[in-house]
Amino acid sequence: MSNARKWIIGLLAIIALVLIGWNITSSDNKSASSAMSDQSPTYTSETSKTTVYNPQGSLAYQLVSKQVEYFDAQQLTWFTQPVLTTYDETKRATWVLTADKAKLTQDRMLYLYGHVVVQSQLSDSRLQRLTTDSAQVNLVTQDVTSNDKVNLQGIGFESNGMKLRGNLRAKTAELLEKVNTSYEIQK
Repeated sequence: MSNARKWIIGLLAIIALVLIGWNITSSDNKSASSAMSDQSPTYTSETSKTTVYNPQGSLAYQLVSKQVEYFDAQQLTWFTQPVLTTYDETKRATWVLTADKAKLTQDRMLYLYGHVVVQSQLSDSRLQRLTTDSAQVNLVTQDVTSNDKVNLQGIGFESNGMKLRGNLRAKTAELLEKVNTSYEIQK
């Protein structure tokens, strides 16, 4: 075998090794960048307003937020300073829910975090205000739950306790543990 042929074969082997190495590092970068893109939001929006109607065409609820981030890989949406307003069948606002952050999952569960306040918009409602650190709301059934300390305020009473179960549509709330209630006797 001639020296020229040996040099050409050696040079081709080096080029093949460089191309194989480049291909391997390129595919590693692609998987790292796709993992990074799974962690970043698919889209971000400032000052969002979402209006949802029930199957009969009546206004069900409205969700306003200072910022929204949607993550397609996890199928969830994060809201900053959300304000959820629910409506009854007569289109009256019934409840306003606020929090520092909220997470909406694909099964229409809204998880509220930080300074959660549920305020009645109806003056005749016995339950006027609910405060806690976190709560979960099923947007379809309007069931509300919390496993944290909860404070309930209503007409003539105030209750504190742990673990709340209730329903916004039925205007009910039940404290399940360590309940302490004080009543104001009306004359």
